[in-house]
Amino acid sequence: MVRCEPLVVVWASATGGACKNTRMNADAPLSEGEFATLDAFLSDEEAPSDCMDTSMLDGYLAAVVSGPNLIMPNEMLRWIWDTEGGQESPEFKSNKEAQTIIGLIMRHYQHVNATFSNAPHDYRPRILQREHEGRLIPIIDEWCSGYYLGMALDLQAWTPLMLSQPKLFAPILTYGTDDGFQTLANKPFDADLHQANADSLVDTACQIHAFWLAQRRQQMARGETPGIKRQSEPFRNAGKVGRNEPCPCGSGKKFKHCHGGIQEGGQSAANDPTLH
Repeated sequence: MVRCEPLVVVWASATGGACKNTRMNADAPLSEGEFATLDAFLSDEEAPSDCMDTSMLDGYLAAVVSGPNLIMPNEMLRWIWDTEGGQESPEFKSNKEAQTIIGLIMRHYQHVNATFSNAPHDYRPRILQREHEGRLIPIIDEWCSGYYLGMALDLQAWTPLMLSQPKLFAPILTYGTDDGFQTLANKPFDADLHQANADSLVDTACQIHAFWLAQRRQQMARGETPGIKRQSEPFRNAGKVGRNEPCPCGSGKKFKHCHGGIQEGGQSAANDPTLH
């Protein structure tokens, strides 16, 4: 297995700007071709079974760059490869492939970080969509699952804000957790409510980022250094089908793209998702 040298991360400073680092300063947005390269690697049969896709990755990175403490890059990466346990790692075919894939992930990290730091309302979640009854429906559970996993890396530190602002986190917890997903599965699908939840994600992410940014500024004003979260063990609900595992129905599709998708009147989506 090809391994890369430890990475150096750039995080938003307490004043809102991105900290400078000569080893990693590229924050240009990824092209659709680069996202396709990343998705192809993450969805390959030889990749760990619980890799993120790029929609989940985008939500995950949005939480990581926004949270109360710095997540170290190697800690951040291991949950991208293995969302269920953080243990499996991909086997790269060459150093060049490792540098390409990790480079794309870190560049997207930098872009998300820079956007929230400098122009937060310019952030656009990477959301897929599918057609239902002649209407395009955003698939937001992947993004929300990623965001919640980013929170789960440091859940104790996130909890005070979650308890004080439960409505702010409602869409993320509804679409991004097993309990929320089960609640959705037991309700008739409401396309208008679903769209409203999708439309709320940018404002939700901006408000959360602004809150923790203000907290870091207060820390700096007191002469304190923002905290660092070095290792995390997110909770996994035992007995659940992994969202990247084959669907138990035998379709051959991943669970998240089959019966793991948002149910509509008891029917799973027949159309392949497209990018919104």
